Amino acid sequence: MSNPYETFSRQLCDALAGSDTRLHKHPGHKCKLQISKSNDEHAELDLTPFIATPRPVSANSIFSGVTDVASLFSAYQLARKSMLFEKDRVGAYKNVSDYADQYLEKLFLDAKTHLTDKQAVTIGHWVRELDIYVAVKAIESLLNSRADIALLMLSEQRGWTIHFDHLAIRCGSSTNRDAERVVELLCDEHAYVSSQVAGEDYYQFPDGWNAYPLYKMLENGQVLRVFVDQSEADHPEQIIQHWNHVYGYTAHHLAMRATQMIDGQRVAVSLGNVVQSLQEVGVDSMTATGQYTRGLLEQVFTRPEKNDEIPDEILQSMSSLEGLQAKIGNAKLLELVSRREMPADRIEAYFSLYGLHYDVSNPLHSAPVYQYFLPAQAAHVIKTSIESDN
Repeated sequence: MSNPYETFSRQLCDALAGSDTRLHKHPGHKCKLQISKSNDEHAELDLTPFIATPRPVSANSIFSGVTDVASLFSAYQLARKSMLFEKDRVGAYKNVSDYADQYLEKLFLDAKTHLTDKQAVTIGHWVRELDIYVAVKAIESLLNSRADIALLMLSEQRGWTIHFDHLAIRCGSSTNRDAERVVELLCDEHAYVSSQVAGEDYYQFPDGWNAYPLYKMLENGQVLRVFVDQSEADHPEQIIQHWNHVYGYTAHHLAMRATQMIDGQRVAVSLGNVVQSLQEVGVDSMTATGQYTRGLLEQVFTRPEKNDEIPDEILQSMSSLEGLQAKIGNAKLLELVSRREMPADRIEAYFSLYGLHYDVSNPLHSAPVYQYFLPAQAAHVIKTSIESDN
C-alpha cells in the first residue's frame, strides 16, 4: 500500500519541477527536489510532510481573555502550571545556575514598565493559536525582544499574517542527555513527534553540537516546530551548554515568518521585504542564508538582545574558554524565516493528509513547500548568533 505522505510529496515535486526550471526532481528520490548551488553543488530537500495526528489548540482557552499586561502575565502563570515543563524533570536543572530564575523574573519585571496593553493583547491573540508549551516559551522570548514585538505590530499595518515557525530550546550537554530529556518531555507530555523522514529527526554539527527537531500539527492547521539543541560531550567550549547554564531552558531564538493574501492566494512575504520593514523601525538583521533554495527556505537572525547583567562569578567560571565571556551575553534572537507556499491546487491535498478541511480564509492555513530545516543553514545562523561584535 502506498504511503499517502510520500504520494503527496512525489506529486508536489512533479508540480514544482514542472513549473520552475530552477527546481529539479532528484534522480534517485522521487520525494526530493534537487537545487543547484552556485558552486556546482546541490541542495536536496525532501518534501514529505511529517506524520502526525492534529492536536487541540491547548493555549486558546487560557489566553483568549488577555486584555492588558496584567492578564497576559496571569495567563502565562496559569499556562506554566497547567502542564509539565523542564523543571518537572529530575536532573534537568543539575547544571543550571540560580541566576536563570532571576533572569526570567527580571524579564517580567522590566516588561511591566515597557510593554503596553496593546502589545500585551497582540501577544495574547498570537499565542492563543499555539499549544501551551510553545505559548509559554514564546512569551518569555517576546518579553526579551523588541524585534519580535515590532514584527507583530508591523503585521497589523502591512496586512501580513505572522506565523510561528519554530523555536530553539538551549539544553546542556550530551554528557547528561540533556536534550534527550527535553525530547522525552515534549513527546510524552506535549504530543510532539519526530519526523519519519530520514535525517529530519536528528542533526549533528561539526562544530560540536546536535539538535532534535520535533513537530506538531494543531487542529487549527498551524504547524509547530521545536528545535532541541545541546553541546557535544567532547566540546566543553561549545556555547549552547553555557547558554543553558546561564539562561536555563528559555528559547535561544523564536522564529517567525510572514504571509499575505494576493489575488485570493496565500503567498510568503520575502525575507528581504521583512528585513527592510524591520530596518525602517530600527531593527537590524545579520547575514541571511538560503538564497540558493530559490525562496523555498530563507533565514536570518536579527541583532541579538544583549544581557550585560550576568553575575561576575558566572563570567569568571568561563574565563578559561576563549571568547566565551563576550558571546554569552547574546541572550536572545529573533529568526526571520520565509518559506514559499505550495501551489494552490496542492494545498487542499496537504491539509487532507491530516484530516483537516482547507479554508482559504483561515490565516493559519499556511502550507509551506518545505517543512524542515537545512543543516548548513542552521549552522550558519547559529554561527552568526555568537559573533561577539554584534
